[in-house]
Amino acid sequence: MKKMEITLKDLEDNIRTLPENFYEEVNDFIDFLKTKHFKSKSNHIPEWQKEETGRRAEYLRENPQSFVSESEMDDYLNNLESGD
Repeated sequence: MKKMEITLKDLEDNIRTLPENFYEEVNDFIDFLKTKHFKSKSNHIPEWQKEETGRRAEYLRENPQSFVSESEMDDYLNNLESGD
């Protein structure tokens, strides 16, 4: 038995038969499939991003006093939220 070719319209029609609370799960599964099957493409880091990361790392080495730890940032954000 030959498998029928599925079109985007077929997928859309099939999704429309689901209750709306399943949409997020379907979307998550699509993201999973993309990650699983396109790993090599998703691991590509643009050159500009590598350069920017290097620039920021160098800045932190030269200016360690500018570094804010995660716990310090959490405290700061919590104080903002509480109005302190």
